[in-house]
Amino acid sequence: MVAAPSWAADAPAATSDRKDAIRPDPAIRRGVLPNGVRYLLMRNANPAGAVSARLTLDVGSFQEGEAERGWAHFIEHMAFRSSRNYPEGASDHVFAPWGIAFGRDQNAMTTLFSTTYQLDMPKPDGEQMKAGMAWLRDVADGVSFTDEAVKRERGVVLAEMEARSNEMLAAQETIARFQGETLRSVNRPPIGATQTLNAATAADLKRFYDRWYRPESAVVVLVGDLDLDRAESLVGEAFAGWTARGPRPLQPPLERPRSNRGLEVLTVTGEALPVAVAACRTNPGAGRPADTIPNRRAAIQRQVWQTILNQRLARLVNKGEAPLVSAATLANDVRDLAIACLIVVPTGDAWDGALDAAQGELNRFAKDGPTELETEAVIENLRGQLRAGVLSSASRTSSAIASDLAARAVNDQLSSSPADALYAFDLAVEDMTPEDVKARFATDWSGAGPLLSITGPKPPTKEALAAAWTRGEGHVLGERYADQAKPHWGYDWFGKPGKVVDRKTVEKPGFTRLKFSNGLILNFKPTKITPNKVEVRLRFGVGRRQVADTDYIVAEFGTNLLAAGGLGRNSVEEVQKIYDGSNLWGLSLGMGPTAFEMRTAGLGESLEGQVSVLSAYVSDPGFRPTIDARIPTVVDLVYRSYLTQPAMALNIAMTAKISPDAASNVPPREVMAKMRSVDFERVLKPVLTTEPLELTIVGDVEEDRVIALVARTFGALPPRSTASRRTVEPHFVRYPAVAPPIIRVEHQGQADKAAAALIWPLYVANPERRREEYSLKVLAAIFDTALRRRIREELGKTYAPAVAINTPDHGDQGSLVVAVDASPADIEALVVETRAVAAKLVAGDITAAAFEEARAPLLAGVQTARDNLPWWAGAMSGSARDPALLEEYLQYGPLMSAITLDEVKAAAVRWLKSDPMVGVAQPAAAKGARP
Repeated sequence: MVAAPSWAADAPAATSDRKDAIRPDPAIRRGVLPNGVRYLLMRNANPAGAVSARLTLDVGSFQEGEAERGWAHFIEHMAFRSSRNYPEGASDHVFAPWGIAFGRDQNAMTTLFSTTYQLDMPKPDGEQMKAGMAWLRDVADGVSFTDEAVKRERGVVLAEMEARSNEMLAAQETIARFQGETLRSVNRPPIGATQTLNAATAADLKRFYDRWYRPESAVVVLVGDLDLDRAESLVGEAFAGWTARGPRPLQPPLERPRSNRGLEVLTVTGEALPVAVAACRTNPGAGRPADTIPNRRAAIQRQVWQTILNQRLARLVNKGEAPLVSAATLANDVRDLAIACLIVVPTGDAWDGALDAAQGELNRFAKDGPTELETEAVIENLRGQLRAGVLSSASRTSSAIASDLAARAVNDQLSSSPADALYAFDLAVEDMTPEDVKARFATDWSGAGPLLSITGPKPPTKEALAAAWTRGEGHVLGERYADQAKPHWGYDWFGKPGKVVDRKTVEKPGFTRLKFSNGLILNFKPTKITPNKVEVRLRFGVGRRQVADTDYIVAEFGTNLLAAGGLGRNSVEEVQKIYDGSNLWGLSLGMGPTAFEMRTAGLGESLEGQVSVLSAYVSDPGFRPTIDARIPTVVDLVYRSYLTQPAMALNIAMTAKISPDAASNVPPREVMAKMRSVDFERVLKPVLTTEPLELTIVGDVEEDRVIALVARTFGALPPRSTASRRTVEPHFVRYPAVAPPIIRVEHQGQADKAAAALIWPLYVANPERRREEYSLKVLAAIFDTALRRRIREELGKTYAPAVAINTPDHGDQGSLVVAVDASPADIEALVVETRAVAAKLVAGDITAAAFEEARAPLLAGVQTARDNLPWWAGAMSGSARDPALLEEYLQYGPLMSAITLDEVKAAAVRWLKSDPMVGVAQPAAAKGARP
């Protein structure tokens, strides 16, 4: 037995013999340092060699006073700017060469009730672990607050506020304040308020920091491929010397919402807002309840009634008889406020008919409650999700586990093993009846209200909405709800099972390729890198080259709606019910420059369902018209939203100006609004049902099982001709040889938001130029870091400038794109600054250190990806017909490692020397000064 370190205090008891106790995960080592710092440590080797660290503090925007709004988040920003051991952003320079990317691996988040710092290290050695822990300790009590640093970071925080703000968010906050009135939870968004952010001084922030960043309020989490004794020592060495500054502050009291409110109405007008009605009731929140079986039982009952009622509302929507785009309920508890809502989105302006239908379903549930079959089905589905967690527990990544442990600990929730979580669930739902669920609904739907709100470009009067709700209070939709029989799966027989006629081993990277008698190609790899999980890809056709320019938007729109269109013999709702709410395992269809691809992912035990459903979609897609009535409303909302988003408005305008013949240009609103299921069917069904198929399955599943399954599904389909198909030469995006004058566009959004884009044209990518492409990837990463340090950290004028390259093979012309959001007054100056950074890169101002800081995270990212199923599925998918796809995956690491600084400098000279195409979006109401 290893003796406890001298700094370790006794941890709370971690086990209980009580049958109704929630058992802590025995794989987690828990402890408390003498100064009060709690820690949770867990060994996990996914990814191999990686370690994830979290420092979570029990302080968020809820703890802020009225004059301190936004300060918790402001301090989070300051922690990255400068600290005791990492002055002036030095952590960025230290961590990047170790493969740790700012934003991806080193980040933080402030919520209402907590602030969490994240550090994910791909393969840390002893020195790197100490450096990582030193940075977290600096966050705890070593953040530097100077007037100059606060002034610069204030600009970044305000820029983040501007970037995140939009008409929808403003409407949501207005509605939340209407519902919660003076409660802190609805009046303390973490981003804060402009007035209090501008008023904050270095001394103010330091006082807030010293008051709330305290050992007894902190949780340190280490999860990864490391010895727990070593992890415990690292925590102690880093945090045992941390002492609190001043007396422990009192937590703000939890106020209660007014209980004497009756029917009240709020209308919110906005050009980009959807027409949406919300009817809510409020109750006092539960505070920070103990994590017990009875409390979990109540939470599950709430989840059950929500799920059942939402299923009923979804069926109401999908019938197409009521003017509904969507209808759903939600229930939430944020310590000081418990709220339950019915939310309805109508087709067009038919809000009254939509509300009447949804309110009728709500009233029927309130009157009769759920059926026994509904209750049992939802409980079993929830149990199945937990059972899936048990089966896939070995595949959890260290980063995901660390974040979960930190979040649960700071909210006083116990972290159990997946198996014990399932056991606790079974205790909580024991003898749960429909009457229990109905009673929970009645409790949640009691309290103050109803509080009605409606949004839209031209919402009705308050009186009209109140009258509509009052009329519907006695309306019950139909008779007592009757259970529906589980539908029959219409695709038990695809034909005579096919046979394997050819088999070969692809040595690198190591998988099997099979060919069936009907021409189907199957790429298969059994692997336990992600235990009990499986990834499925289906590749077919030639993508864009199969779609006429006039049908491009139809195809893009249709790929997104394929699953919703169901099958010939089963609707999508029936398929989901047959497969127990699987949501089709995330089934998606995408169209690339050279192929179409469908994807699903799930547990190995669900593979039969995944393969059967995919086989049905490529043999008998439904394209059912049930979604048609909703299309005009959705299109209208999307287009109104486009006009109010600076970056989107700019992207549309620039593409139309630079490449007017490109098929991807956004069509007029009326064209999109007229599209229907028959249009999607006309364009996509021939591709789905006639193109040769290449199937990829990778995961924790046996070969014999896969072959037998594929033989009776895909392998049983009729042979598909491999003869050359008629293809088109699409109008891909092509850039002019000379950049046009600056493209200026006015957006219809907020007057404090502007955006700019700078595009340097590259070439049409192909496999033969892969090394040059990777040199450009490194160049873009160097550009991104240099630009961030200049216009965010030094100037404090923007939040998240981004530099990226787009290089699809055989498709749109490649480009290096810079995107910047800022205030209208600053945006033109930031265009100049961006050009200046590019000019320095062209002049060769790229150091060996900057080169390695950019490349190391790229290499670390691909190495981590290779340890996961999506990497293997991506490498294998389509590789029989296009070997270059596999080659790209195999050569990324070696090629990227071989790139030299000189190659990156040469790429800068070749591609950044010419003038970029520049676009600027300013608000229609206020334009910034132009140089």
